[in-house]
Amino acid sequence: MRIPFSAYASDCTVTAEVELETDRLSDFLAATEGFDVDHAAFQALDDGRIVEADGPTIQLDDLCIIAATGPRGRPERRLWTRQYPARARLGPYTVYGYLHAAPTIDPFKNADRRTVLAFSSSVVEYDFCGEPTRVETETVLLNRAKIETLDPVTAAEFGPATRPELKTVVDPRSKDLTGDVSA
Repeated sequence: MRIPFSAYASDCTVTAEVELETDRLSDFLAATEGFDVDHAAFQALDDGRIVEADGPTIQLDDLCIIAATGPRGRPERRLWTRQYPARARLGPYTVYGYLHAAPTIDPFKNADRRTVLAFSSSVVEYDFCGEPTRVETETVLLNRAKIETLDPVTAAEFGPATRPELKTVVDPRSKDLTGDVSA
């Protein structure tokens, strides 16, 4: 199955397509060191230049964060977990989201056992062309080898008010529920 692929390396963002060879992207990434992608575009964080390539091989070690796309995997393999608000720093990125773990496990001590950590209801913050940028996404996969810090956060730290000066990408078709009516 071919799925869209979006990732963040230490110096650029990556968009492409990948042939998924497992039930879900996190399992695919955990089982490989490198993989081929099609129709790749690499956009530099410092100046925004784009380099395109068809069919390059990407090494997992080169990626910090991967947007989770494609199927969620087999329902019978899913486990009940608790959500823990967390913040991770990976290279130029700060990621806020919910780390999932069984209720009896400390997710911050257990994280060392996995190659890829999933964060749900995520916010990725970084500088793009010298401007602070904020990208909200449902789930991201963090490359454990690239995590510099992984900390629990409070609800106040996790909320969208953590850095209000950041640009947030908003779908123009979304409904405004803030009550702030402006023409």
